[in-house]
Amino acid sequence: MNSTNKNSYIWDLPTRVCHWTLALLFIFSWWSGREGGMFLQYHMLCGYCVLSLILFRFLWGFFGTSSSLFSNFLCGPTEVWRYSKTIFHRKSAPYFTHNPLGGWAVMTMLLALLLQGITGLFANDDLFNEGPLYQYVSSQLSDFFTGIHEVIAYFLIGLILLHILVIAFYQFWKKQYLVQAMVTGYLNEVPQKRCVVSVTLWRALFFLVLSGSMVTIIVNL
Repeated sequence: MNSTNKNSYIWDLPTRVCHWTLALLFIFSWWSGREGGMFLQYHMLCGYCVLSLILFRFLWGFFGTSSSLFSNFLCGPTEVWRYSKTIFHRKSAPYFTHNPLGGWAVMTMLLALLLQGITGLFANDDLFNEGPLYQYVSSQLSDFFTGIHEVIAYFLIGLILLHILVIAFYQFWKKQYLVQAMVTGYLNEVPQKRCVVSVTLWRALFFLVLSGSMVTIIVNL
């Protein structure tokens, strides 16, 4: 059995805030999209915020705190397969951050949100609302992007429901308290001799402003 540190600080504040804000924005985005009409204006604003946070998370995956770096939780197929064979064991090898399956689940969700945000820029509702880049494509292509935008929304709902089920499985079967970890930043078991290499919050603020500025430029083309 691998030795572990108990109750170790893993998830930095920017990562946690990004995670929970994206969750709230997705819920509001789904609701406002379903309501339609005047609420689509808020739906679009929400989409810009989601895009900004997704861009921030990608930047943070290369330049952020060590536990948030993609290089520290995206594993190759051999490691993913090795871990998948132990997933139903009560005790499996501890990981510094996401386990191999969880890491790719995170990346899948980020890419799906990114694609949904991008397609939304070109989408329309067949009435009065159009994405900010609608004018740069044909109406047929806009309709295609609109369809993809809607399909990805259902795909994301499926991912989120699976995400919740997996968290419950880890919470009650494996006794790994992932919800608490994403609230407090502390995970109950990580490998010994691994600790977070922190960076300043100013770096996070810089990348957040950069991401928001990039989205603002795009939507105002």
